[in-house]
Amino acid sequence: MIHPVRESVRSPETDARARLFAAADKLHFPTRATRALWAEVESGREFFGIEALLPSFHERLDAVLDYLPAEMPWVLLEPERLRHAAEQADEHDQAAYDARVSAGRLVFDPASFFVGAQELLGALAERPRVDIPLVDEADDIAGADAPQVEALAQGNAELAAELARARSERGEAILGVLVQRMNEHVDAGRCVVVAAGSAAHTERLEALLATYHVETAVQRTPGTPWLLDDEPAPPGVVLQAGDLARGFVLGAPSNLVVISEEEIFGTRARKRRVRRVRGPSLGDLRQLEPGAHVVHDIHGIGVYRGLTKMEVGGVPADFLLLEYSGGDRLYLPVYRMDQVKRYVADGGSAPRLDKLGGTTFLKKRQKVEREVRRFSEELLQLYAQRAALTGHAFPTPDGVFREFEASFPFSETADQLGAIETVLDDLQRPQPMDRLICGDVGFGKTEVALRAAFLAAMSGKQVAVLAPTTVLVEQHLRTFRDRMGPYPLRVESLSRFRRGDAAREVIAGLKQGGVDIVIGTHRLLSSDVRFRDLGLVIVDEEQRFGVKHKERLKSLRTQVDVLTLSATPIPRTMQMALTGLREVSVIATPPEDRLAVRTFLSRYDDQLVLEAVQRELDRGGQVFFVHNRIEDIARWAGRIAELLPRARVAVGHGQMDGRRLERVMLDFVEGNYEILVCTTIIESGLDIPRANTMFVNRADRYGLAQLYQLRGRIGRGRNRAYCYLLVPGVEALSDDARARLTVLQQFTELGSGFSIATHDLELRGAGDLLGHRQSGQIAAVGFETYARILEEAVAELKGEPISRDTDPEIKAKVAAFIPDDYVDDTGQRLELYQRLSNSARDEEGVSDVLAEIYDRYGPRPEEVDQLGLLMVVKGLAARLGATLVDVGNTRLTLTLESSTPLDPAHVTKLVSDPRSGYRLTPDMRLSRDLSEAEQDDPLGAAKKILWELLGHAAARA
Repeated sequence: MIHPVRESVRSPETDARARLFAAADKLHFPTRATRALWAEVESGREFFGIEALLPSFHERLDAVLDYLPAEMPWVLLEPERLRHAAEQADEHDQAAYDARVSAGRLVFDPASFFVGAQELLGALAERPRVDIPLVDEADDIAGADAPQVEALAQGNAELAAELARARSERGEAILGVLVQRMNEHVDAGRCVVVAAGSAAHTERLEALLATYHVETAVQRTPGTPWLLDDEPAPPGVVLQAGDLARGFVLGAPSNLVVISEEEIFGTRARKRRVRRVRGPSLGDLRQLEPGAHVVHDIHGIGVYRGLTKMEVGGVPADFLLLEYSGGDRLYLPVYRMDQVKRYVADGGSAPRLDKLGGTTFLKKRQKVEREVRRFSEELLQLYAQRAALTGHAFPTPDGVFREFEASFPFSETADQLGAIETVLDDLQRPQPMDRLICGDVGFGKTEVALRAAFLAAMSGKQVAVLAPTTVLVEQHLRTFRDRMGPYPLRVESLSRFRRGDAAREVIAGLKQGGVDIVIGTHRLLSSDVRFRDLGLVIVDEEQRFGVKHKERLKSLRTQVDVLTLSATPIPRTMQMALTGLREVSVIATPPEDRLAVRTFLSRYDDQLVLEAVQRELDRGGQVFFVHNRIEDIARWAGRIAELLPRARVAVGHGQMDGRRLERVMLDFVEGNYEILVCTTIIESGLDIPRANTMFVNRADRYGLAQLYQLRGRIGRGRNRAYCYLLVPGVEALSDDARARLTVLQQFTELGSGFSIATHDLELRGAGDLLGHRQSGQIAAVGFETYARILEEAVAELKGEPISRDTDPEIKAKVAAFIPDDYVDDTGQRLELYQRLSNSARDEEGVSDVLAEIYDRYGPRPEEVDQLGLLMVVKGLAARLGATLVDVGNTRLTLTLESSTPLDPAHVTKLVSDPRSGYRLTPDMRLSRDLSEAEQDDPLGAAKKILWELLGHAAARA
């Protein structure tokens, strides 16, 4: 069985207690300690080290071989080396087991967890396989009685070396070299195939090569059946979507040259394509628990009491049960869940409940609307002033820019591409840009900044990049220089690491125009720093700068384009986005192949640190040990060094001499130290993919957002990362600290920054994030309702149309719900209901959710498909302006608003034709009789009829 979510899932048929106590007796482990351990297991809580008890939860643990067919062939690269590695793993596992037994710990022997080397090799010997030994082993197998294959392909070593030189030499175009070699091959009668990682990369290469007048044939889907034809491919250049690490050359009769994208632009992380993940919002109901406060669009603030099933007209359905003042109850059909949002506001205090069907919420909302309108008028004056300014319009990205773009060593996510395109569009407008890129830690905001900076600098403008810490400045300096090295751009830094003549030289270069891009701390905002032609300011983590620094930034914003990067939780920036004063792009899609960080809450224990660090070092990684007290940080570093005498330990904090701190950080980045004992100086922006284990000492003393930022420093590569929050004892924690740490443990999935933002808002209060003037209004109606009111007020003042969606009621005698035995977790059902409800206006969106349900839970029951169909009918009815859709067994009846897009003349024509089946009821509702065939599927017939009516409405428009 492949367990979901975590490894420590107990099998009900296994007597875990007996197995655990038997293992304890074998090791003479104290009975009292065993009972305490079993009590922890019985509590159902996840605790550090529970995976070590896995063999007690199952009769046996299956190996990968058990899941694969016996006839499946295996390819063994360097079989001798694999055998040696398997034997070394056996030795390592046995040594670790012996060490834990010596330390008096309860453990299971390695055979309980792993397949041994001999057993593995024996199993592989019985299966069909291909052995590929090292080249110098070829003589040993030459006489072996086994089929042999001769590889006739040659590598692209010469071309790859030429392209690598072109990348390293400043100013030389990579594609110029490539095109020259391509033309030589084509003239010699060969077919040149360039393998790009994806269809998007193929299109980019097509555009790049077109600037060199190279004609290409393009195959945008992976797979090359045409290469297998008997006839050789005709001479020419073909762009082929698909991953390939290195190219090759096949001589006659194939006459084929294959070049990989990595050989052209450098090593690229090849990644699998995944479906875009919808980013969470503050109103998400997936974590909603009974007793939580919610806001209904009409009835206001109530208490969620759970998801309940009821029969209406003999048909079962799911309803949200909401309780209001006086104990009144509202049963809300799940297809109308878009009317409900979580109540998010102020510091966790319980709001006053509204009266069901009363006017209290309406009056509160009207008062908030009046206040928001006054507030919006002030903001709009500032907006108008900014919009009236004339800035610099940068040119359209050219071939050189696309070359730089293609050198990005990863595949962009959908959100990242969207942010990049939006920023480039902003830069090409004459109005000054003021855009915020908001995204979770490690989601690729820096690449957006790199491309904006490159476009500005190559256009002759200077770029200033502000970062809150000297360490982050040095990180950005390395990144910018590495990416922009092949181009005629001078990139410098200005911080306390740069002093004396070096600093004066940079300042002079800025004034004279010799420095194109400068990266610095608040030192860049000093009065002695002058730019010859500043065009773009990039601010990383703006909230980390002080009031005086922000005043200086405000003066810059009236003159130049400004791009701000922030991983700060979204509530702080939401109001600026809604008011239009600042454009916001959200990157909510995680990079592919990224794994979530596993987070543990534990007391400090030498053995825990020893084992976790040793595991990281064994896989070639590095470790952060965060201790935020400079007074005794050296003592902690000494303690770590005593535990791991063979590891190289460094210390870093903000009070160190600048050059010394710079040297320590650079040495750690370059791998000269395995462990860095440091303060929170590392919390912003550092990107060290090898560092994938972190300890945070006295984690109870940190804020939620700060802990989240710290945890974001690890897990930035492909390896699983581990974060250990060390506290003196759970019983000694304050209520606030316990709440913060619980939230951080709960939200470990990628992109959970928005969920953490919600809880940070609840724990800290809206006033801290949005200002006290608005916090009272937010508390009255909840953040989501306040945000919608603010958005509508600004749109109205701008003269933009305000569209309020119709939310039709659907009456249909069909079972449309998610059965409990199909998705047994209530939270997951709530999430799926909400997503289907939010997707109702987009039939393709509903189909995507249904496809995901099938992927996650297996073949869908009929009730789920009917639910999806009901959501589509609801969306179509809303577009038609219908307030009620009554789907009977023989008739469909619609109650339409006066604003319906249907032409009254067309309705008259329909009801006048007896063959149409349409008629008007005495209360002026439009009905249509269903044919016998349609009566077999009334909901499907309703969908078809609504589409037909919408078609008539579209024709009228």
